[in-house]
Amino acid sequence: MPKRNVYFSNDDVEIWDKLPDGMRSQLLRDFLIEFENNRFSELTDQEKEREHLRGRAMRLENELVKLDKDEEELFTRATYVKAEITQTITEYEGKFGAWSEDNLLLAGDIWDTIYSEAESRIGVIFTSPSGSSRYRIQEAKKGKVMVERMDTPSPKPSTFTSRTIEKAVERLNQYGDGERIERGRFMPVLAQECAAVFLHPSMSYQGNWLEFERKDR
Repeated sequence: MPKRNVYFSNDDVEIWDKLPDGMRSQLLRDFLIEFENNRFSELTDQEKEREHLRGRAMRLENELVKLDKDEEELFTRATYVKAEITQTITEYEGKFGAWSEDNLLLAGDIWDTIYSEAESRIGVIFTSPSGSSRYRIQEAKKGKVMVERMDTPSPKPSTFTSRTIEKAVERLNQYGDGERIERGRFMPVLAQECAAVFLHPSMSYQGNWLEFERKDR
């Protein structure tokens, strides 16, 4: 907001100081409006039109200056945001692989399929890729899939959740471009990885590799 200095005589200062705080600004404004109205009323019609157009032009010029300043600030901000986007994507790709959404598997969709299949296959037995270990889908409830390791004496099942699959899919996206990863690297617990491959129709073992069939490519 623009500021102006106003100089008073000593007598005027005494009067000014006696005015209530809320009245001072209004008093000045009323005086300025009255002065402008009186000045304008003394002008000829041609002079009034000239002052009107002059005032309008000055207001528009001030608005243009403000818009130019806003545009400069927006350009600076946009340049910063673009640089941040580039830096963030570069950091993402360094940690998790390709950024393009066309190349990323969605962990939520994969988990939904695995969990749904587990619910419908309680009690079903399957084996490890070598056939040396047997597993059984023991239970699927409260967001957990429990896998019984039939060839071990431990009664405790191996349990995994959506978070387990989320981390596994991150590894598949990062190290296997969402298609292929070494067996045992997708999930560190063999019973869980074998269960995920058994339950998801797009996953399979091919030799020492776990492959995900991409229908979107």
